[in-house]
Amino acid sequence: MKNWLLAGGLALAAAGLGRAETPFSQALPPEDFAAAELGKLTPAALARLDELVAAYKRGEVATVRAAAAAEVEAARAAAETEKARARAEAAHAQAEAAKARETSPGLLAKAKVLLSPGTKVEYAAVESCLAGDFDGWEGHTVFRLENGQHWRVANGGSYYSPVLHRPKVSITPASFGGFWMEIEGVSQKVKVLPLDR
Repeated sequence: MKNWLLAGGLALAAAGLGRAETPFSQALPPEDFAAAELGKLTPAALARLDELVAAYKRGEVATVRAAAAAEVEAARAAAETEKARARAEAAHAQAEAAKARETSPGLLAKAKVLLSPGTKVEYAAVESCLAGDFDGWEGHTVFRLENGQHWRVANGGSYYSPVLHRPKVSITPASFGGFWMEIEGVSQKVKVLPLDR
């Protein structure tokens, strides 16, 4: 009996597989067909509608939707990867800039002075003595050093001192251009510019 039931079930299944499914448009009751105004469609449009409905029943629409969802997810993952790469590049660039700032000398260490347009000369501190006697400065006095350099007072003004013979001088770069001259035995510094270059 079991064999007979099994054989009957297989026969029914085979009959169902061999039988073509009725198209959607033909399976509709006439009143639904008319209410949906499917009679206005051309035979080709009606055949396409039947194909779409059959594909939907077979699950092809679900497959297409799943494929579209997978593409969207892949695009999102690619965008996240690109965003992470851009962040990493920005962090690397910031680290490189910070490293460059740490290793480069500061403004005062560079001590650059613009002497004429486009010309930059780097100076270190100058140690020498004034050639001759010193008794102060007025206006744009020029100081002659024993090392042969000549320096002119940059900011004008005046200063008077008892006579000093060959006082030592120290000239160091100023923060925003020019130089400060300190004269041994004089309490006031004077801003100077070189005349030899």
